[in-house]
Amino acid sequence: MRRIRSYLLNRKGSTAIEFAILVLPFMVIILAIIEIALMFFVDSALDSAVQKAVRQVRVGTAKSGSWEISNFKAAICSELSYSFSCSANLLVRVSVITDMNSVTKVNPSSGGVLNVTEAFNIGNAGDYVLVQAFLPWDPTLKLYTFASGRLNDGRYVLGAADLFKNEPF
Repeated sequence: MRRIRSYLLNRKGSTAIEFAILVLPFMVIILAIIEIALMFFVDSALDSAVQKAVRQVRVGTAKSGSWEISNFKAAICSELSYSFSCSANLLVRVSVITDMNSVTKVNPSSGGVLNVTEAFNIGNAGDYVLVQAFLPWDPTLKLYTFASGRLNDGRYVLGAADLFKNEPF
């Protein structure tokens, strides 16, 4: 009985046990912060890359260069520093808007499946053009499978859009 009581009163190693209990939740929170920060970094980079590529359309460089959708995608992907599969996965819709009341945002996923029909119509001088770009993002740390808003294969869809009026060419 005395031996059991001495084990119960002995506090040596209690810090190590408390650390072992708390290290797992702490590391999960730290990894979640890193994953979310990385995803927002890539989303911000995608938005900036779309803005730069859109500038080429707005000022007529794309029209005079007879750009196709592949050229537009290449312009976007060349500006992304951290997206290794951009050229293979990037989906783009570029369409001329004739009536502002009819502008609709494309929902990139339906039932957990990526569902975007690509189009590339940069219009003429003075046309309003809507550019929407979608990039499926594979999480770096696959710890958070419970999150909603994901595709069936576990990827998120990052998006960027821009609505502008073409300048006179």
